Amino acid sequence: MFIKEYQSKIVIPSEIFIKYKMDTIAYLDIEATGFDMEYDKIVLISLGYYLKEGQFKIIQYFAEKPSDEESLLKELKKSMCKFKTWCSYNGTAFDEPFIIRKMHRFNLGFRLPREHMDLFRIIRPFYKRMGIKSCSLKGVEQFTGIKRKDEINGAMWVELYNEYLAKHDEKSKEILMLHNYEDVVNLPRIFNVVNTIENDLDRKRKEKQAKKRMILLKRSRNSNESLKIANNQQRL
Repeated sequence: MFIKEYQSKIVIPSEIFIKYKMDTIAYLDIEATGFDMEYDKIVLISLGYYLKEGQFKIIQYFAEKPSDEESLLKELKKSMCKFKTWCSYNGTAFDEPFIIRKMHRFNLGFRLPREHMDLFRIIRPFYKRMGIKSCSLKGVEQFTGIKRKDEINGAMWVELYNEYLAKHDEKSKEILMLHNYEDVVNLPRIFNVVNTIENDLDRKRKEKQAKKRMILLKRSRNSNESLKIANNQQRL
């Protein structure tokens, strides 16, 4: 197993950083040899978290051979135990069930934090309305102005990993790790999109409540006017 650590400066507007308690969240992404949770292996895990506002740390656990999978999961267990919330992009469909299945297989007795902020699930219902061309991670990154260095996708990643296993080429390893690194280092920046969505929903909710109050007020006025007319007619 190969472990690499990084520190990056990722500045988020303070009001967003505080609103979402971003310094309490674990930002996570995994890579696997395929989609079969029974037979495929988790071979790369990137875990990011804020040391303080603006200072972001990422630890990567890379399987130099597929049999390193259990070691990767043990390291993840140790690193994640201090977090109550974790963040992913489409992790409810892939990362979460994959990790849970593997933890159970190795009898590691570990559960992911209960609160899972899946940014894909939050953004998906609104991305077209916002003018985002694609709800993929790269599509949202492009919308926010993020420019990636890596040029591979998931399918290419698996092919390149298989090539790495055959040749153990260091350049291939760097490309593989860069892809997963950028999947995590860009997650905090996407909270700008999440905040825009929530502010828009909050504005619409307030507008809807205001309309309801106006309707109720109008009905109340009409009711009072009808009552006055009825009382005047009784006096006559």
